[in-house]
Amino acid sequence: MSKAKDVMNTNIVAVDPDDTIEKVMSTMIRLGISGLPVVDIAGQLLGIITEFDLLELVWSPNTSKNKVYHYMTRDVRTVNEEDELADVAEMFRTLSIRRVLVMHGDRVAGILSRRDLIWHALKLRGQLPESQEVRC
Repeated sequence: MSKAKDVMNTNIVAVDPDDTIEKVMSTMIRLGISGLPVVDIAGQLLGIITEFDLLELVWSPNTSKNKVYHYMTRDVRTVNEEDELADVAEMFRTLSIRRVLVMHGDRVAGILSRRDLIWHALKLRGQLPESQEVRC
């Protein structure tokens, strides 16, 4: 059975809690991602900032002054890199969340989204079109 570490995206972009919301919005758009882990200077996970967290600020003229720590979600759903994908899929289904951070001890090792699980299921079944072999 596949584990979280087999499918997780390890190309993680994290943000600092003192980064501005404007910087985070730009990063999300530039990279085409919808959520970023928030870590302190020592690399400890503090939270996550997602598009959902930013919705109330979209039209605010003061986004250049607002800091990530004011809007991030502190109750972050995480899984261990050794957790079975079936358990992760059940977590997605029951909690209606889009992504989880994959931990190696107390460090963020990767991020795993619902789309990653679907992509993996299709790959295992040999159902991915050739043009879709590389994930976005």
